[in-house]
Amino acid sequence: MTRTVLIAGLLLTAGAAHAEDLVCQGNIFSTQGEGIIARKHRFEVSGIAGADIGAVLEQCRKIALERQGRAARKNPGGSFRRTSEVELDCTRGSEKTQIRRIIQTER
Repeated sequence: MTRTVLIAGLLLTAGAAHAEDLVCQGNIFSTQGEGIIARKHRFEVSGIAGADIGAVLEQCRKIALERQGRAARKNPGGSFRRTSEVELDCTRGSEKTQIRRIIQTER
């Protein structure tokens, strides 16, 4: 019994240490191709955590590159543009923030 309480206590304190992280979910929009054959891809992301906005955006950049590679293999209709749009809803404790940025996603 004491062991269960001790483990539960450790889990609660570990969760409290990360309570100040910024946790986000939203979409990344990337465009493949140019002109009238341009195709817009929407990549959903959730549960992205980081110490600040910069760390979250860096994770989004990595996710976008990975998913662009997957999409390009499925539909080889040209290369992706160098930038992607990011729209995220983030929370830090009880504080809520919306983030809209354009990030560099070139390899």
